[in-house]
Amino acid sequence: MPDDVPAAAPRPAAGSRAGDWRLQAALAGAGILIGSYDLGAISVAFAPLEVRWHLTNAVVATLGTATLVGMLVGSLVTGLLADRLGRRALVIADVILFVLSAAAGASAGDFAVLTIARLATGVAVGMDFAVVFPFVVETAPALKRGRALAWIMWAANFGTLLAYGAGGLLLHELPVNGWRAAVALGGLLALPLLLLRGRVGEPAAWRTARLERTGSILRAVASRARRRRLSAFTLTTFCYQVGDQGLGLVLPLMLVTVLGASASSGAVDAAVVKAITIPASTLTVIFIERLGRRRLQFYGFLGRALAFLALGLLLIAVAHLSALLVGGLLAVGYFFGAAGPDKTTVIVPAEAFPSEIRGTSQGISQAGGRLGGIVGVSAYGVLAQLAGPGAGMILFGAAALIGAGLTLLPGRGAFGGRSMLAR
Repeated sequence: MPDDVPAAAPRPAAGSRAGDWRLQAALAGAGILIGSYDLGAISVAFAPLEVRWHLTNAVVATLGTATLVGMLVGSLVTGLLADRLGRRALVIADVILFVLSAAAGASAGDFAVLTIARLATGVAVGMDFAVVFPFVVETAPALKRGRALAWIMWAANFGTLLAYGAGGLLLHELPVNGWRAAVALGGLLALPLLLLRGRVGEPAAWRTARLERTGSILRAVASRARRRRLSAFTLTTFCYQVGDQGLGLVLPLMLVTVLGASASSGAVDAAVVKAITIPASTLTVIFIERLGRRRLQFYGFLGRALAFLALGLLLIAVAHLSALLVGGLLAVGYFFGAAGPDKTTVIVPAEAFPSEIRGTSQGISQAGGRLGGIVGVSAYGVLAQLAGPGAGMILFGAAALIGAGLTLLPGRGAFGGRSMLAR
């Protein structure tokens, strides 16, 4: 096993009601796919909502911010509840919220109602990210959990791709209400998952290690060594999500602005760009146990930074760029992100802590990512308004470059004192 795996997760105890770990991983992946779909679905609505509801670019971007605020709250609260009350109830509750929030968003009659619905959607997505990874770590064999977790994150790429593709087609066929159909589809996708997740049991590892009091959980997380490591995880997750969720929520709108495309074409173009994440994620599944988490994270951050910085500078310096060049640099950035930090910033924190605080630690780390997404989408809206989309791309590239530097930190960094190149 690679030497950068922070901690070994316990093997599932005999007789655990958690059942087959492969089923848990499949159900976790389905939830992450739906959550990613729900995040992408609203982004295809940005351009038509600007026109239909007479909104500015910055106001529409607050829909993305509301979603990310919900994710932040969902991550923090659910992580602690997962350690206090158990994992099973929460993996069911978040799917119920997927369904209800999608129905509310699809039927919203004004911007305020839609914003509240998107806040609820964000809570559901944050819940899922906070609980399913600890769940799978505690049920999968230690030697297979890296690939199992990478497969789950592999599914997330299909969710975003489906949102862009389906959203583009629906907007083409239903110019007025296509965005509503795209949002509603997320709720329909969640219904079968709700039935299936009702069959899962509580991981034996959590039942054995459970701390009875909330204060005990928080004190265990706040110990000096754990606090230092968790801070490092949270910072790298923040840096990645500035440019991932930040860009993901505005990508169709950015392509409409840069290329002069229609709303439906912008969504389809975004799907084409995001398609590169599928082979990139597949490579991560294959190599995560061979190369290790740290190498994948560093080179992924670095490649993403260079691509996004180059695109940002070109957008500022050149009046009109070809669609091929814009799409190509975006694809390179997405490839490196999907092949590295997109997976490792979620996987490593779930592996690094013992069962009694695993949910809380994962929730805090993921909340850092949601804060990064809020910064990314909000700052992009402001920068694009003041200086054009190129300035926003430079922000995303700079955040990735900082993430690469944080990954290399020795001693007090997330991966400990050993150099990445010391093997």
